[in-house]
Amino acid sequence: MSTRPLLALAAVVLAGVLGLAPPVGAQPTPSGRVSLASQTPWVGEGGTFQLRVDIAGVRRPDAVEVAVTVHEPVTSRSQFRRTLEGRLLGAVLHRVPVEPLTAVELDAAGAIRFDLALAGGGTGDVVLTRTGVHPVRVALREVATGAVIDEFTTHLVRERDDDAGPLAVAWVQPLGAPPALRPDGTVELDDDRVARLAALVDALAAFDVPLTLAARPETLDTLSTEATDTLVALAEATEGRQVVAGPYADVDVRSLVRAGVGDELRVQRETGAATVERHLGVSTDRATWISEDPLTGTAIDALTGVERLVLPEDALTPLDRSLTLANPFLVEGAGGDPVEAVVADDGLAAHLTGIGDPVLRAHHLLADLAVLAYDAPGLERGVVVQPPSGWSPSPEFLTAALDGLGRGSVVEPVTLDGLFRGVPLASRGDTDLVRELAAPPGRPLDIDTNRLRELRRDLASLDAVTQTDPAARSDLAERLLLVAQDQSLDDDDRRAYLDGARRTIDERLTAVSIVSQGSFRLTSRQATIPLTLVNNVDAEMQVSLVLRSEKLEFVGPDGATTGNAAIPITLAPGNNPVVVPVEARTSGEFPLLISVRSPDGALSLATARLTVRSTFLSGMGVGLSVGAGLFLAVWWASHWRSARRDRRLVPSPG
Repeated sequence: MSTRPLLALAAVVLAGVLGLAPPVGAQPTPSGRVSLASQTPWVGEGGTFQLRVDIAGVRRPDAVEVAVTVHEPVTSRSQFRRTLEGRLLGAVLHRVPVEPLTAVELDAAGAIRFDLALAGGGTGDVVLTRTGVHPVRVALREVATGAVIDEFTTHLVRERDDDAGPLAVAWVQPLGAPPALRPDGTVELDDDRVARLAALVDALAAFDVPLTLAARPETLDTLSTEATDTLVALAEATEGRQVVAGPYADVDVRSLVRAGVGDELRVQRETGAATVERHLGVSTDRATWISEDPLTGTAIDALTGVERLVLPEDALTPLDRSLTLANPFLVEGAGGDPVEAVVADDGLAAHLTGIGDPVLRAHHLLADLAVLAYDAPGLERGVVVQPPSGWSPSPEFLTAALDGLGRGSVVEPVTLDGLFRGVPLASRGDTDLVRELAAPPGRPLDIDTNRLRELRRDLASLDAVTQTDPAARSDLAERLLLVAQDQSLDDDDRRAYLDGARRTIDERLTAVSIVSQGSFRLTSRQATIPLTLVNNVDAEMQVSLVLRSEKLEFVGPDGATTGNAAIPITLAPGNNPVVVPVEARTSGEFPLLISVRSPDGALSLATARLTVRSTFLSGMGVGLSVGAGLFLAVWWASHWRSARRDRRLVPSPG
């Protein structure tokens, strides 16, 4: 055998390893990539399936071709998932004639276009025997050998031609980012995150498709200062769509309940709803709770007022069913009260978070929905598509997915409210299906609960001062407390947020000061003491002026006197003169203790000490003085008479 071919082959291999050009006369190995540019999402009988593919990185176009084959429809969801890997494609129903790339015309966008006309009414090239989801294999291969260089599998979904209703699809779109509020009160949201949020908002605004928005309130607060244009665009994109109220921060309900701070869940919900409504100008749905974390029966009971749940699959025990459950069902709280629920389908979410061609993944999602729709034609069914929090889709993915959802008869996009109202409960026998919760109790929230409660009490007292509704509060200390409960934080982060809340509260406590002369002289028993209370904020404050003295009595509006007084006062911004009527019990010098406190008396906003000097004579003092004067007068008169008599008894000289 001659060694020349072997030497030539070795030279080619060595050249490839060293990155050298192939020897003169050697042909480079054909290479390239193929991807999906666009396709028709649904095709009716007699319609045309348009498939557009992009080719890149091709060497030797004359030696490369694109082969397209249409296969028989899948018979189960498990088979469908295997087709995504190019397996179990089934028999070939149609082959598209192939030509080398050098003979193929490109469209205006530079893609290769295939138009597959479905048979119907005596015309069409592609004969599909029945309605279904047909795998379509697209392969880039060598002309000479047929060896596959690159490939992918998409699907041709043939629409039904009967009157069966479509599958209801509730797209639940989260919109949020990790906490941007820092413990020192500053906000940090990187430009990349802002850009991704803006792209998501733009995609939502581009399609008038019913969906349900679950926006994280802390993120909306951040956008209101860091990206106002994006917030305005989001408000416009939510018009006519369902907006579900969630917690202010990303909290785990189980952890809050186990830590014994279930009241914080109420504050999270109320503040979250008020924040969303303030920024987006909508009325939020507070009866629906969307959870990415499993829930226990106790956690469900803590969600007072919630009537509908969206749960992850691992929150429930598995069902032994041949078909995917695509109906709402019931779950029970610890108290036994049933709540309607649906599961966010993990298989559908996998298409959103996978890697690779975003347009192809979008059409895999649509085909998966069609498989579910064809599982049980004629039945009213519905599913939930829920991307994970922080999901940053490409515009290409959302464009293909939302455009496909918005047209065709296979699926019908609805809000969560529309799904719960329009799709009946699943049944088991003659009764509604009640599914068992499988979630463990979860770990308690790792936070200093005593300190959290103390800060919460101080905030409640401050609310009474400023007459603020806690649900509508945008106060920095409140937001720091809520963010401290975010499940993404570690122990050090939580302590830092609580420290920040403490500093912020203490700063607010210095907003009031007392101006006095330091001392005051009383020249009569009844008098008035002037004070000036200074309000250093631009809003009214409701406070209590507390006065204490052992030697003074304070005259109330009804004329009654008391040794201690707590006078409610409304402080306008700036200086507030206050006149305190007093009555001295005695003369002398003694202290008057003055403090400004919250209306409930729990917080001290300012204190002062005034020295009072009383120079008036009390009733007893006057009596003693008068008595002493009379005694002296009598004594002096008696002494004067005795002296005069004695002078008369002494003979005169001479």
